[in-house]
Amino acid sequence: MGTVGLAVIGLAACSPMSGDSDTEGSQPSEAQSAGLQDFDVCNFFTPEDLAAVGVSGPGEPEDTVDFEPGCNFRGEAMDLTLFKAPEDPFDQYMSQGNFGEVNPFEVNGRKAAVGVTAGSEGQGICSTFLDAAGGTVIVTVTGDSRDSVDACGEAKKVAERIEPRLPA
Repeated sequence: MGTVGLAVIGLAACSPMSGDSDTEGSQPSEAQSAGLQDFDVCNFFTPEDLAAVGVSGPGEPEDTVDFEPGCNFRGEAMDLTLFKAPEDPFDQYMSQGNFGEVNPFEVNGRKAAVGVTAGSEGQGICSTFLDAAGGTVIVTVTGDSRDSVDACGEAKKVAERIEPRLPA
């Protein structure tokens, strides 16, 4: 089913300081120790982030896979889903062998990769994976049709836009 493939492919960004303004800047080790557990996938994107790729909020929770919570934002030509895998370090996540295509790269020194889940090649679905706070954040783009958007290009563009706000 496409939703399951989407959940395996997709995960996105986290913000360790969400709701933590009283400790902001005072104890970075505490923020990092929380990892991605407190990262709110439905409230991470700014309205500008969403508008930049033609989707809108509010997001709808995507819980097809319990250990990879996500949030889906709908647009006319594509959907954007942000997932987090707090228990799966980036290198471990990428070595699971679930991908038909994967291309590693870096964003501001952070490990990242663009990939398509095995079996989803050519279907207009693509994800960018980012190393964040000991886990993995996944940005997944799903085109309304196979060629409605450059899904990998859009997923990478979103990941590069949000990377500076992700926890280390």
